Amino acid sequence: MFILIIKKVFLLCTLVFLVSGCMRVDTDPKPAFSQVQEDITDLTSQNIYWDSSIQDSITTVSVEELLRNEITGDFAVQIALLNNRNLQAVYENLGVAKAQLAQAGLLKNPIFSFSYRFSTQSAVTDLINVSLFQNFLEILLIPLKKKMALAELEATKAMVTTQVLDVIAETKIAFYTLQTNEKIWNYKKQILLATELSYEAAQRLFEAGNIKDLKVSMERILYEQAKLEVASWEIAVLEAREKLNILMGLWGYQIDWKFASELPLIPTEEDEFENVENEAILSSIDLKVAFKELLATAAGFGVDTTRLVFPQFDMGVSSEREESVWYVGPAFSLAVPLFDFGQANSAKAQARIMQEWNQYTALSIEIRSKARSSRFFLLNAFRQSRYLEKVIVPLAEQITHYTLLQHNAMQLGIFHLLSAKREELEKRVQSVHMRQEYYVSRIVLQTLLNGHVLGKQFFEVPLRKHYE
Repeated sequence: MFILIIKKVFLLCTLVFLVSGCMRVDTDPKPAFSQVQEDITDLTSQNIYWDSSIQDSITTVSVEELLRNEITGDFAVQIALLNNRNLQAVYENLGVAKAQLAQAGLLKNPIFSFSYRFSTQSAVTDLINVSLFQNFLEILLIPLKKKMALAELEATKAMVTTQVLDVIAETKIAFYTLQTNEKIWNYKKQILLATELSYEAAQRLFEAGNIKDLKVSMERILYEQAKLEVASWEIAVLEAREKLNILMGLWGYQIDWKFASELPLIPTEEDEFENVENEAILSSIDLKVAFKELLATAAGFGVDTTRLVFPQFDMGVSSEREESVWYVGPAFSLAVPLFDFGQANSAKAQARIMQEWNQYTALSIEIRSKARSSRFFLLNAFRQSRYLEKVIVPLAEQITHYTLLQHNAMQLGIFHLLSAKREELEKRVQSVHMRQEYYVSRIVLQTLLNGHVLGKQFFEVPLRKHYE
């Protein structure tokens, strides 16, 4: 009976070796990327492209065609999704995770041993030992390793999706920042012109003896300060433009692009975005990443504990030749768990799992808080922006207009008129700032409702020791 069982085990091991050797190893990450593509299209109506080659003429041609037009926010996002090399590097994580999944389903190669012992006497036959062993424990661990690798692949797909959402949001914010800085720079140049005219008028009046040198100094400091502000905003425009160049992956002659300089108008009515907390939680891809990593950690500790308690369980075939006769049969070796039953590793696993669970809970609390604060910032920016456009800026324009009338009637001097114009331009700068804050707040909230806390970074899925 025992001999029959041994023979069946031997045949089973032989069958496993043959089947595993003939298995096709699927390492193609394209299906995983296709799923990310579908998710991004559903969430943002944008298309993404994975350039898996070093040079790709299709991508270059597409970018060149887009750059021939005046760049808008949507064009900038399209170029970034086509040409951002950091994003292309992120896609390679799908290849790593898919390779890990394929590796998790493979057995380690069997161990072949051979020994030849010759006799010192010519009348005695030499001894030959031949054996082939396979760690049978690896067969038992394959389901756990595949479960862990599959969880990591799912987490990687979710992580890649969040990185794409980051690039989309950051590109839109960078484009609105460029438009804002360009608009404010132009206003600051107008303010500089007004202060220059005021300073020149003060010099003439001083030379005519109509004003004191104190007034001249006061006008001059306003003029000098305006020059500094124009220089600062010129640098701000260049920095915003370079930020967009990085996001869009442009260099060389490609950086000479033109863009639409006017920020879009604020809508007349704004959605209240009710129930944003629950929507953000239900759609959260960040929570999905954290949960899949939790599952992968749990499966990984299962593999660790099994290997710790039973580090070796080899089965195979052993043969020996003695006296010109070959002896062939199954053989196995088993490590006996006398001292270490995995208690310490189990305690470590429980602590790590509880740690990740608490981090998962903390992330859900953070998402709820971000949803509330983002909604508040958006509504506040909308109301302030509308108030500036409908009340403050028109009042400043009225003051400039009435001051001009009184100046023409010789009731107010040139300093009053230029000062009123400066104040009007400053209110316009404030209005542009608030309009930018509105659009940035809207992007942050929309990204959150799409499933991602903007700027929330996750570690890439590591190449775990279980796949070595």
